[in-house]
Parts: sequence; structure tokens; C-alpha cells
Amino acid sequence: MAQTTSAPPTEVSQPLQQVLNVWNRIRVNSPIYEFLLNDVDVYHAEEGSFSAKIEVAPKHLNSKGGLHGVFSACVTDWAGGLAIATCGLESTGVSTNINVSYLSSAAVGDWLEIKGYANKVGRNLAFTTITISKLTRSGDTTLVAQGSHTKYLARR
Repeated sequence: MAQTTSAPPTEVSQPLQQVLNVWNRIRVNSPIYEFLLNDVDVYHAEEGSFSAKIEVAPKHLNSKGGLHGVFSACVTDWAGGLAIATCGLESTGVSTNINVSYLSSAAVGDWLEIKGYANKVGRNLAFTTITISKLTRSGDTTLVAQGSHTKYLARR
């Protein structure tokens, strides 16, 4: 008689649960996030960083068929806030500065890996770095965009 074992249920880390809670709260109040990022998969978080992936869809493209700069800027804004959330904050602040460097492109069907890092979360300001990379068929990654995002934190 064959014995079957089932894997124990996957536990979600506290930072990941925090990120998912913040994401679920803000997405309903942000039509642009809901439109561009409704199918993003946030799958890993630890204090100070998180990872997500998304498949490039037609709505993410510019008129020339490449990844739209607005999409990368939106992801930088979104991921900066979620990186801050990994540090336990419910309110992830308002943007004071955002910068995106466009290094490559992506097309429909490509998978993007998004990584957000909270470099420093101070009393009133948080500094984050974001990378958006395309996963290649060989398993390597190509950096598509890199951003930095500074947010003002209104702590009470």
C-alpha cells in the first residue's frame, strides 16, 4: 500500500503578509495601480526587500511595441512603497523624488522580475531602490529599468 504525504501548508512570512495587506489596501484606491498591476504576483518579502513578477501585456506597451516608460515609473512608485511596507509600516508615505533609468525593453509575453529595496527608512524620509529585470529563456536576467524613490513619511 502506497503511503502519500502532503506537504505542510506554506506559511507566509510576516513581511510578506504585511506587503500583501498594504497592497490589497492601496490597490482599491488607485485606479492606475489596479489597471497596470492587477495581475502582479508578490511572492517574497523580508525586512527591507520584496520580489514580484508580472507578465508584460499589451496595456504595458508604448506605441512602438516596447515597454512603456510610464509603466516602469509606475512600478518604481509602487515598489518603493511596498519596500517600505516590509519594514512594518502601514502608511508608506508620499513621493518627494522619483528617478527611473531606462536600460532595455521588454515585449508582450516577457516576464518581468521586480525587486524593491528599502535602503533607509528614517523618521521622516525613506529611500528605496527598485530594479525591473526581464527573465530570459536561458534563465538569466536583463536589467530593463532601475529606479530610486524617496518618500516622506508622516509619522504620528
